[in-house]
Amino acid sequence: MNNQIDDAKLILKKNGRSFFWASKFLPSLYVDRASELYKFCRILDDIADNGKKSSIDLLNRYRNNLLKNNIKDLIKEDNKSFSYPEYFNAHSKKATLSLLDGLISDQNIVLLEKEKDLIRYSYQVAGTVGVMMCDALECHNEKAKLFAVDLGIAMQLTNIARDVLEDAKMGRRYLPSSWVNGVSPKEIVMASKSKNKKVINEISLGIEKLILIAERYYISGSSGFVYLPIKTRFAISIASSVYREIGEQLKRKNFNWYEGRQITTSATKFKVSIKKIILELLSIQKIETKHKSELHRFIKDML
Repeated sequence: MNNQIDDAKLILKKNGRSFFWASKFLPSLYVDRASELYKFCRILDDIADNGKKSSIDLLNRYRNNLLKNNIKDLIKEDNKSFSYPEYFNAHSKKATLSLLDGLISDQNIVLLEKEKDLIRYSYQVAGTVGVMMCDALECHNEKAKLFAVDLGIAMQLTNIARDVLEDAKMGRRYLPSSWVNGVSPKEIVMASKSKNKKVINEISLGIEKLILIAERYYISGSSGFVYLPIKTRFAISIASSVYREIGEQLKRKNFNWYEGRQITTSATKFKVSIKKIILELLSIQKIETKHKSELHRFIKDML
């Protein structure tokens, strides 16, 4: 087997546990492709999060290389070299550029102001991955990409809800200022230690609102499964449900972000997966759903 693919699978298994679990329901070709895509995005994400001053220059260099179609040498740094997925088309290239824009924006202190900023950022770093995944799974229906974007945004909103404290420690606050009374990342970290009830409550309410918005995007993303063949549909449906469960766990624990990161156990993944498979088998959707355009009102210019 290709060493690059072997390495990609190891990275997926180590760092993307929910996706690795869902990949068990994919045919081998698509496991390889999904693993390669995960590795591609993960290395870029790791560069963005490594705290080095050189990260922004490196990400900008990759972006410029991609604009010039210098794909062969797109990423070679610190002995980490990996290929630009062969199955990427023009849509995936545009999505990759948007992904890089989002990661570049993370190199400064992040203090999002409005819901619009949140949705645009979530598209950049995750909605774009939905577009790329369509290419990975050979789903070329243009309508399908609209729903794939929504699923990516939903998952990113879940990520943000789960990682509020970790992000604050890196000087980032993705919860819009208008939702949390302008609380700073430093204040978030301090509140987690001092148990400042006022700040804890503000952040918890912000996370609750975040989960509600994520749910709208999950519902839309799920309605797009009709465009996927059965051989890939179950895996994407399961990945979505397992990720969605993180938000459910936060709800059940009263959005206790200050007590540590929520994870889904193997037992939870199994239960969610069985339930989802049964539901999918009982209600295989065959009628195409019209996409709700208002979900993309903040990102029209980016699609």
